[in-house]
Amino acid sequence: MILLVALLKALATWLVLFFLLWIFLWKKLDSASTAFRKLFRNSKDSIPWLTFLVTNLIILIIIYSCKDLSLHYHIMGTDKIGMDVFYQGLKSVRTGLIIGTGTSLFMLPVALLGGMLAGYFRGWVDDVIQYIYSTLNAIPSVLLIAAAALVLQLYITQHENWFPTVEQRADVRLLMLCMVLGLTNWTTLCRILRGETLKLREAEYVLAARALGVSNLMILWRHILPNVMPLVLVIVVLDFSGFVLIEAVLSYVGVGVDPTSNSWGNMINQARMELAREPMVWWSLATAFILMFALVLSANLFADKVRDAFDPKLQQI
Repeated sequence: MILLVALLKALATWLVLFFLLWIFLWKKLDSASTAFRKLFRNSKDSIPWLTFLVTNLIILIIIYSCKDLSLHYHIMGTDKIGMDVFYQGLKSVRTGLIIGTGTSLFMLPVALLGGMLAGYFRGWVDDVIQYIYSTLNAIPSVLLIAAAALVLQLYITQHENWFPTVEQRADVRLLMLCMVLGLTNWTTLCRILRGETLKLREAEYVLAARALGVSNLMILWRHILPNVMPLVLVIVVLDFSGFVLIEAVLSYVGVGVDPTSNSWGNMINQARMELAREPMVWWSLATAFILMFALVLSANLFADKVRDAFDPKLQQI
């Protein structure tokens, strides 16, 4: 009965979505029948509406089923102390999103500025920036991140009076982890942007702008930056997935987020001992894996669509 109600809710929501899309295409094509037919076929020259609708129907069924079942059952079981595993997995999504987004915000300005300046001005500017990121790349990234995280963790422990509650200490540790990950993982994006800027600075429109007396700052802002942004967006979203996985690894070894925080790394760490039990308790690990896989896959698919939408070379003239 619960699944039947969830199915009806999903179908009702899907019908509302279908109706809104039909109205949108109707206004665009000035034909109700053409808009209706367009929603039920996939054309290589347009948006695959049929695939979009079928995918959304499946997602809605899963969401409503999990939501309704979780109100009455532990759909992913419980851990060794009786906590609902599905609830812990959903709470861990917040940590994953904060890690991915916060780390990207710390990393992006440094990589963008360093790569564009090194590629455009070359000379001693290029040498200094290359020396910095080559030195950072020579250090094993996991060890560097773990060392920095341990130093920050010690600093927080020595100043506990600044953070009186457990929640505040956990949030500060999460923010510090984002900063550490961002400041130690900007080198790859910086190197790629340097190579792309070296190519763009020799483009005809850049040479023409320089000949007309346009300032270097304006050339970087009006000509270089728009052409590297599609590449930046794709790499940042792909790095978002990597940061989520790095957080899971660091939390598993005990140098990631606070142990009191809900994260997939902590779930995997707690499930490690339960896998040795008899009978084996595997659902904590499976829940963390499924939700992490869904977030990473969504980020990768989003990166592809962002590149197609913002790449000037793919836009129609």
